[in-house]
Amino acid sequence: MDSLVINRENIPDAMGWIATNLARENLKENEIYVAQMLVEELFLRFSQREDHPDDFSARLSLKKRFSDVSLVFVVEGEECNPLVPWSEDNDEDVLGYALLSAHRKKMRYARKWSGRENVVYIHPHESIGSEVRNIILGLIVGALAGTLMYVFVSHENNMWIASVLIDAVQTVFINALMMAVAPMIFFSVIAGIISMSDSASLGRIGWHLVVWSLAKLAFYVAAGLMVGYCIGGMKEMLSTIMAGGAAPETAGLSIRALLTGIVPGNFITPFAGNNIMQTLFLACLSGVILNRMEGDLNWAREGVDFLSRFTMEIVGVMSRLLPFMVGISTAKMILHVGPWGLIAYGRLLLGTTLGLPLCFIISAALIALAARLSPLPFLKRAIPFSLLPFSTSSSNACMPATLSFCTEKLGIHERLSKFAIPVGMQFNMDGTAYYVSVVSMMLACTFDVTIDADFLLSLFFVEFLMALTGVGLLVMPSVLESMGIPGTAIIHFIGIEPLMDMPGTAQSVVGNITSTLLVAASEKQMDIDIYNRSS
Repeated sequence: MDSLVINRENIPDAMGWIATNLARENLKENEIYVAQMLVEELFLRFSQREDHPDDFSARLSLKKRFSDVSLVFVVEGEECNPLVPWSEDNDEDVLGYALLSAHRKKMRYARKWSGRENVVYIHPHESIGSEVRNIILGLIVGALAGTLMYVFVSHENNMWIASVLIDAVQTVFINALMMAVAPMIFFSVIAGIISMSDSASLGRIGWHLVVWSLAKLAFYVAAGLMVGYCIGGMKEMLSTIMAGGAAPETAGLSIRALLTGIVPGNFITPFAGNNIMQTLFLACLSGVILNRMEGDLNWAREGVDFLSRFTMEIVGVMSRLLPFMVGISTAKMILHVGPWGLIAYGRLLLGTTLGLPLCFIISAALIALAARLSPLPFLKRAIPFSLLPFSTSSSNACMPATLSFCTEKLGIHERLSKFAIPVGMQFNMDGTAYYVSVVSMMLACTFDVTIDADFLLSLFFVEFLMALTGVGLLVMPSVLESMGIPGTAIIHFIGIEPLMDMPGTAQSVVGNITSTLLVAASEKQMDIDIYNRSS
């Protein structure tokens, strides 16, 4: 295990050591950049607690376990978790905490009592792409298998396979998924409210970022519902969806249901019955109360963060079965309606793809009206840049490039970019909010749900809160049940979610950059000459 001691004098050498060792392990340039940034922020955060910051030192080592590579950052002394807020934090300290918090999934804190050491494990490598490829492969294999069976196998045998074998597997998968959905939503929403409070605690800049992000999020939920309604239902898939289970007798999604049924009689009912509205209410209430409580509550925040990651990990484990589920679901649809049933997917993909050009239009309008800047320099640079998040389908993977883009191409001050971009990722879920809303409305049209002002306001409220969790279609079964639609219907759309997520990720990243630019313009923390230059 290679290691070195870091102090203020050799930080540049430490950055070079990180680059050399991680490059040797075949990590990508953006992963190396993130690792360097996190090590530097950890060093600064720990050193600011010392009586003599210039004398502070830490130990950094490289740890390899099979194909996993991690950095181990060790500081001796009293227990001190750098991944939670500290009561003595000033504005500069909170900015550093916000940056670390945005990369929380890449780090783990541990306290070694034997050596009185604070240890932070940094996992810079992010495996992306393989899951998307596997799901698309499952979609293709399922379509081919379903087409061959539709052509060469008798209708009676195909219906037996679809109703006895495939339906059973789908039911088991959906039940397992819904087992973890309510706890995941509960802890994810609480964690989101805590993060929102932490951002707002930075004062004017934090509040501006939160307000712009949530306002745009609400707009894209409404836009997704409108686009889904204009495209209409997917009647081609109705028989396939109904074969997986009957629709609930009554839909509970209405203003009256929200008002009278949103408060549970106890803490168990929302989770036992997968009541999405009651779960969201409990999560919002718990998050607000936790933020209002006084005293040292870092242990509670850490607990919420852990349980949020734990429940997401449960869903992540089940998600490994998605390629298989996608394959059999696609095959089942073709067995019922034939290969032309895939046309419904084409209409859906068209509707979700419209979110990206809509994002550029809205961003341009906001920059012109709110920032009072010409949107042309932004559009000339943001449109080509959007190809990066579009191709990676990961906001985290392209974060280093996003930070560089904001500073070098838009003239936003580096310190503001390093705060606003990571923090904004937690709220700028524009793409996810948009395509999930499109799917929800298209399914409502498919099942002839009565769409009136009562239903629209209720669905908007639920979709908006769901968007704050940052989770896509996997948490939709309980929402669909409340609309009078079989929860198993969502299994037919999970397969193409990677395709919807490509423009969705680009939309979210562009929205995040837009929010950062608006805040920078209002706070006069950007170089207008850099923004307006032609190159």
